[in-house]
Amino acid sequence: MNDFEAIARTNHKNGKNCAMAVYEAFSSVNPNKTTPPKPRSEGGKCGAVLAAEQVIREMGGTQEQVDEFEKEFTAKYGSLKCAELRGILRNKCNDYVGTAAAMVRG
Repeated sequence: MNDFEAIARTNHKNGKNCAMAVYEAFSSVNPNKTTPPKPRSEGGKCGAVLAAEQVIREMGGTQEQVDEFEKEFTAKYGSLKCAELRGILRNKCNDYVGTAAAMVRG
């Protein structure tokens, strides 16, 4: 587990929503931070996914890196959409939060 994953998981356990948990995990290293995205605000995507994508972009990442993140996350969990992920009983939101944070490469 990397530091960002641990911070994101702790943020989530302490009551922050999925997007805020991931986004704030990178606050000390993201010089271009703005406002975290709202969960499900883009086509029903998981907030952890949206936040990770935003962090990648804000830290100078390319669309190709965002696409690769989506590919890897989907390969692991089968979806990017909140409703579908929450319907998969074997996984919990904190796992999505931790995985999304761990996968960020800016």
